Amino acid sequence: MRYYLALLIALTLAVVPWPTPRSLIDAPTTASPPQRATVLGYERDAFGPGWAATPSGCDTRSALMAQAFSVPSCSVPYREWSARPITDPYTGQPLLPADVEIDHVYPLSAAWDSGAHAWTGAQRLAFANDPRNLVVTSSAANQDKSDQLPSEWLPPAPRARCAYARQLTAVARAYELALPRDDLRAVRRACSGFTGLVGRSSL
Repeated sequence: MRYYLALLIALTLAVVPWPTPRSLIDAPTTASPPQRATVLGYERDAFGPGWAATPSGCDTRSALMAQAFSVPSCSVPYREWSARPITDPYTGQPLLPADVEIDHVYPLSAAWDSGAHAWTGAQRLAFANDPRNLVVTSSAANQDKSDQLPSEWLPPAPRARCAYARQLTAVARAYELALPRDDLRAVRRACSGFTGLVGRSSL
């Protein structure tokens, strides 16, 4: 009997999203509605025509890729790298340079809906190139996520979800972007229960 009781408790702890210290997440949120509201007029070019140049002389994408793959110079094209695979922070699978895309953790179109439509062009360009909001991941994961927020999408790897949730809410706080209530609940849930204790501390 004790064995079955212990097993039941273990299964309950593994499934039920009980609070953890990491689930105490706060971010600006909307009073109404609970879901994301769309603001018309979004275009990718509103956040700049492409990746911005960095002090290294490379653009943001190249600099992030070189850092992720521990390549000394971002000026060398990735096709010439002899880098070993890294672990995709969203899927946990091996990731090669040719398979990479850069994800905006807080998606640009979602940021537009949450207040960036009222920013200056310079503010939007800075946001689109801020390393705090960027993750090197696979093309498949990035395209699967698209412009979705956490109530609609979380990383496939359960251990990555809390780190992703905390990174997104940190960006929301830094830029005073209101996170819909459904999404704030989703990020808190991602850091609750067993996964909130064993997940990665950062992406």
